[in-house]
Amino acid sequence: MTIIKTETQIFEDAVDGWVLEAIACGVRSFDQLVVSLPGVYPSIALNSLQRLVSAKKISTEVLANVLKPAKQRLQLPNYSCHQIPLPIPHPLDYDWRFSDAAARRLLNECAKITNIDDTIVLLGTPSLLRMGIEESYSRHLLLLEANHTVTHSLAQAVPKTQVIQCDVMREQLPSLTAAAVVLDPPWYPKHIQSFLWTASQLCQIGGYILLSMPPVGTRPGIQEEWAKILDWAQQIGLTLVKLEQSALSYVTPPFELNVLRAEGLNAVSREWRRGDLAVFLRRHQAEIPRPTVTSLEDEWTEEVLLGVRIRVRQPNILEFTDPSLISVIPGDVLQSVSRRDSRRQLADVWTSGNRIFACQGRGVLLQILRAMKIGRSPYEAVAVSLKRPLNLNETELVSHAANQIVNIVSTEQKEILFFGEQRNNTRLSLAAG
Repeated sequence: MTIIKTETQIFEDAVDGWVLEAIACGVRSFDQLVVSLPGVYPSIALNSLQRLVSAKKISTEVLANVLKPAKQRLQLPNYSCHQIPLPIPHPLDYDWRFSDAAARRLLNECAKITNIDDTIVLLGTPSLLRMGIEESYSRHLLLLEANHTVTHSLAQAVPKTQVIQCDVMREQLPSLTAAAVVLDPPWYPKHIQSFLWTASQLCQIGGYILLSMPPVGTRPGIQEEWAKILDWAQQIGLTLVKLEQSALSYVTPPFELNVLRAEGLNAVSREWRRGDLAVFLRRHQAEIPRPTVTSLEDEWTEEVLLGVRIRVRQPNILEFTDPSLISVIPGDVLQSVSRRDSRRQLADVWTSGNRIFACQGRGVLLQILRAMKIGRSPYEAVAVSLKRPLNLNETELVSHAANQIVNIVSTEQKEILFFGEQRNNTRLSLAAG
């Protein structure tokens, strides 16, 4: 009888094969194992080790030796602070930043294929713009970025001619022509196709497009997705000229560090995640309609308190409702960074540390956040928005929610320090009513 395996089972078999090969090649620590695999998520690699022990393909001693350092706290390297700080990534933006090595690699690649004073357009890659400015790059870099918090932050430190706030999947594109385009879209097929289409519109004939792609071990079905991406690229006038596997490293953002810690994995390299570098040549014009991409998430309103980014889902302020944060998962940290996780729908409030909460009074909470941001009394802010004084119970609920925010900001500020960005260490306090 022939047993037909599911896509997930085929993927697990592939992961097990990569893990066995790595161990056979001398990998002896979990950190080394994860870095050696083609984009396999650390918890999936751990599951593979446990399967291989159960199948008696590796010994319990090997498993113990590999996992021993994974449970210890890793001494984090000293990252140099950049002259131009960027906002801490928020999980709702699918924002993973290139490491300094990867950013420098991409800028060097662009320098090889362009001329001095050419324009290079960056789609969703603020770390490249930052490095280019800090190192006096010899090409003109122009960043198109959808997130207001990121563009606003950069506008304080870089020439305004180099930053344009633009959702490149939906909004009208600026009129410009680039010798090269670098893009780092969310790693989902529709979004990669949309970014590629945008790149093809902005890149001159004979110019190059550099794309970061998810490696084969990222999730089941990547090889089929890649084949469709290649077909799409040809339709819009692009030809693949180079593909380098695991060429681009990323710095693990605080929200993902929290996920790994919640899974008990404290010693995973901060640059374990890799992207494949695909380089395309734009050969000809192709009149292909812009692909339609639905929004990844619902509408959120964001406030930033001392570097900590807090988003509130579709707030309202028609009447007073309890603004307290309600725990919906153990430990409050969502143990996932995948948009396929059904628990994402539980979140009414989402922090940059990947903490999620339910909240009945989202509009009231937003008034509290805005007041605390500028040092104003949250009680007064809520009363003004309601156009009436608060009663005793409402005042106590506002105080409780504000104290919850103070505690979260304090916790996440400490986590931010490990990310290597310069941050304000000021303590947040609750203004008196």
